[in-house]
Amino acid sequence: MNSITEEIKSRIDIIDLIAEYMDLKRAGQNYKGLCPFHSEKTPSFMVSPSKQIFHCFGCHKGGDIFAFVMNYENMTFQEAVSHLSQKAGIKTEVFKGDSKIKGMKESLFAIQKEALLFFQNNLKISKQATSYLKERGLNSETIERFSIGYSKSEKDSLFSHLKEQGFSLEHIKASGLVNSGEKGVYDFFRDRLMFPIFDLQGRAIAFGGRILSNLKNMPKYINSPDSIIFKKGETSYGLNIAKSTITQKGYSIIVEGYLDAIMCHQYGFANAIAPLGTALTSGQLKKLKRFSNKVLLIFDGDSAGISATKRSIELCYAEGMIAKILLLPQGEDPDTFLRRHGEENFRKYMSKAISPAEFLLMISGKSKLDAVRYMLQVISSCPDPLQRDEAIRELSDKSKTNELTLREELKNVIQKTLNLKGSGMHSIGTSQKEFSKSTKIKEIKKEIKTDEEILLNIALSMPEKTNAIIDRIDIKIVENPVIRGIFEKIKTYTADESNINKGLLIEKLLSICNEGEQKLITMFSVNPQIDEEHADESIECCLKKIVLKNIEKQIKAAEQLGDEKLLDSLTRHRNYLRNLSHKIKGGNLVKN
Repeated sequence: MNSITEEIKSRIDIIDLIAEYMDLKRAGQNYKGLCPFHSEKTPSFMVSPSKQIFHCFGCHKGGDIFAFVMNYENMTFQEAVSHLSQKAGIKTEVFKGDSKIKGMKESLFAIQKEALLFFQNNLKISKQATSYLKERGLNSETIERFSIGYSKSEKDSLFSHLKEQGFSLEHIKASGLVNSGEKGVYDFFRDRLMFPIFDLQGRAIAFGGRILSNLKNMPKYINSPDSIIFKKGETSYGLNIAKSTITQKGYSIIVEGYLDAIMCHQYGFANAIAPLGTALTSGQLKKLKRFSNKVLLIFDGDSAGISATKRSIELCYAEGMIAKILLLPQGEDPDTFLRRHGEENFRKYMSKAISPAEFLLMISGKSKLDAVRYMLQVISSCPDPLQRDEAIRELSDKSKTNELTLREELKNVIQKTLNLKGSGMHSIGTSQKEFSKSTKIKEIKKEIKTDEEILLNIALSMPEKTNAIIDRIDIKIVENPVIRGIFEKIKTYTADESNINKGLLIEKLLSICNEGEQKLITMFSVNPQIDEEHADESIECCLKKIVLKNIEKQIKAAEQLGDEKLLDSLTRHRNYLRNLSHKIKGGNLVKN
């Protein structure tokens, strides 16, 4: 694994890679540009060609070429390695795992792609299908953009075509495009408009089909069954096209059907996606959250639509996502509304979107108390304490209920969940993790001013000084948990005999650090802010201050315990150290 990533890095320069995605301009030894991960008018995104890393001083994202691709393309690390290995012309069979599974996946991707082309060609010669699409208001550009096709009514036209293309029966069956029974193998989709479903890399992985004939007892829509490349509960229709707009606008529009999503895109609302003919799932929201944690829910106003909206609200809160609800006029959906009333009227309606609390109170009728209790249950599942706090304030305002009463009742709801299910602790733990993560980011945002930060900055920017710092600092007394973690990893790195003659390589260090540590490392590395001429003096001064600060903490603890003997010993030791100018080793001051 390490050899593969190192080989990829040796072949792909970070400046060349990032320049494919955005404009970069020389800024001294580095390059700068407008950050692609958040909106800004003044460039705060910096790239270091010498260290092969990037860092944004606005949103604090940072890392190497893999981190950039993961953030920009919303890929996993494994996906980023696969993507960049292809770009670098490197084979990664050993990394991808079992060759049989790999071969099956590649074959299924190829089969889905071939089926897509087959369905598209069918559409071109089907007057019925093209006429239907025209009646529904879809223009040729939209049809092409979403790769819409048509499946013939014949029993096995696709199956015969795939066999002619040389695909094995085993793989064709595994694709979900055919069924088999007493009468042999036959196409799963027949006489249907075909809506390809793509993964985030734009590869066809499944299909949805809408029936065109008037046959009774036939479902209007059907989807491909799950396979090793397609999980319906984790996939949203149109997300591959909408993802960049969702990131840009900061929210996604969730509608019910394929045509609703397609029509939204045709009318300029390119951040619209849809579940795959079923209710929204937590798996779909988890993937959607990678692009934005804000959603606008637009479901039908009938009883089924209201139930779907309520369920979606529950899932959004459980995933820590912020939701708004848009209620269209009775009998309308995004598809019909846009075609009848146009873009501007739809945009006006979007401005009338309401919060979950408003929605639940509105549909409750006279049962306001039940709506409040239900909303408290929903809020209790949210892992974000700040979001819970805001939701309680709004619920109090909209329901005219005392806020303190609501907060007390929320505690009771959470406690009941703990007692009944034993799973509430997981939610609370998640909240603590989110709070911890938020705290670390705030720590990173501070200007460099603490002794620990100065030492880390020198260690990262001047590799020749790294051992002098690591050998002499007591890592256990470093207060900042992020910096402490980085020092521990530097110590592990420098202790490795294979790294003794290489010095501290930032890209190697990043590979063993977590996200919070990586952000701090890239920030310090891209913009060191150190006085190299007086680095040795700074090291001695910082080490001394860190030791003295630790002794001060021990003194306070002794005072609280009332341990006079220990207090006296610590105080004399502190005063002694203050009056001497010595070097530090192992967390203690020693004479030269």
